[in-house]
Amino acid sequence: MSSADKTSILIRVQARGGKFLADDIGGAEVTVRDAWTGEWLGGGLARGTDSGNLKPDFSPSASQSAIVTPASAGSQPVIQWLVPDATTTALTLELALRRPTLLAVTAHGPMGGLQSAQRVETTTWALPGQSIDQGPGFVIELPGLVVQVLSPATHLEITALPALITFQAKVTMMCGCQIADGEPWVPEDFVVTAAIAQVGEPPSAVVPLSYEGSPSLFKGSYKLEQPGFYQAVVSATQKSIGNLGTATVTFYTAAASQ
Repeated sequence: MSSADKTSILIRVQARGGKFLADDIGGAEVTVRDAWTGEWLGGGLARGTDSGNLKPDFSPSASQSAIVTPASAGSQPVIQWLVPDATTTALTLELALRRPTLLAVTAHGPMGGLQSAQRVETTTWALPGQSIDQGPGFVIELPGLVVQVLSPATHLEITALPALITFQAKVTMMCGCQIADGEPWVPEDFVVTAAIAQVGEPPSAVVPLSYEGSPSLFKGSYKLEQPGFYQAVVSATQKSIGNLGTATVTFYTAAASQ
């Protein structure tokens, strides 16, 4: 063994219940440190042009985290395996290790949806000169959902009361995979709401946002009658596996700002 043998590690970041995070969602930032000393050993952006392929049968290169579409009336759950290919998003690092090392591997993403981003750290042992690239590589799983409020826009001024506030939110898996009929991620597996409150106060109303046929788009409305400064926390939950994501917007009435 040399004083510092090179150890190759191939890292992929996968959405819980979804695909790998690729360029279309900004990828994920990865860092590798010595878990004992905190020494930085390597890092970079896990990226690539595709997020993997769904297959009905298991293969040696498949992620161990299968994608399950819940059963609907009269049907069975559908299980699919996520299989990478040569262009699938990944980060390969060459680590200079002098001894068996417990690695602390951290993933942060998606970089294209920072309000919904998660940070996950896990550990794995590494030996000098022994690559970690078996199967799909070393896979880190990010929980959560990407939630983007399309309307109302933050800091919207309401000039007359009463006013009907229309909420539109785009909800996707952390990989950016859309929610729609016919996709592995079906709308009935998701609950989306907007909790409305005056800033600093408990919510005074919770508005359900419903899927209305456009992929990943959930809509609802709220009748605003009292002046004030308001915030709405839009939350999305995936019932089958407990994924959760939120986003917050604010709006206010002209009378409150005077």
